[in-house]
Amino acid sequence: MSDTEETEYLSLNSSISNIPKKDILLLNQEKEKEKILIPIKSIEIISDLLNNICEENKIKNEVQNIKIKPFTTKNIPSMSIKDYLLRLSQYTKINESTIILILIYLDRICKINNFHITFNNIYKLIICSMIIAIKYNEDNFYSSEIYAKLGGVTLKELNYLEFQFLILIKFSLFVEKDLFDKYYHNLMSLNEDNKNENDEEYEEDSEESNDENNN
Repeated sequence: MSDTEETEYLSLNSSISNIPKKDILLLNQEKEKEKILIPIKSIEIISDLLNNICEENKIKNEVQNIKIKPFTTKNIPSMSIKDYLLRLSQYTKINESTIILILIYLDRICKINNFHITFNNIYKLIICSMIIAIKYNEDNFYSSEIYAKLGGVTLKELNYLEFQFLILIKFSLFVEKDLFDKYYHNLMSLNEDNKNENDEEYEEDSEESNDENNN
């Protein structure tokens, strides 16, 4: 039995103060050198999507698949899913294609094992899927120790969870182009829908403001 069952997050409510200053400088210098663009819009769309799914699955918290138990934490971190994803992406080398892989891996592991993501398990699933996606999709990546500190878990737990994630996803990391394109276009559609909704809200507010001024 794993000793991770009772482990709670170590630093989700703090800054990255636990990471040595030299490592932070290294991360920032390399991002600046390579002009890495953090895909903030994609992260926002995905985090909103994951948050909505977790909201819908709240009632399923009590009926949790035993396979997901190592990823489940009793206390839900106060940091939002969006802030967590932004925190991880801000200090890691990650491109937009890797962000798409994270979503595909999360979807895939749920389908293979027939379990639901909830606020109690999404954080550990995110950090594992992100690390695995980075290692699979990108040429350069940092040590597990840095990822553990960024993710708010111990190195021992992260190594265990990463291995469990690979087992649960059956080491199925390859994504065909058609599937990748499907996810990408769906995300872009969500982005367009959100943009249209915001435009409509802006127009409605403008009309109300004009009516008030006319009166």
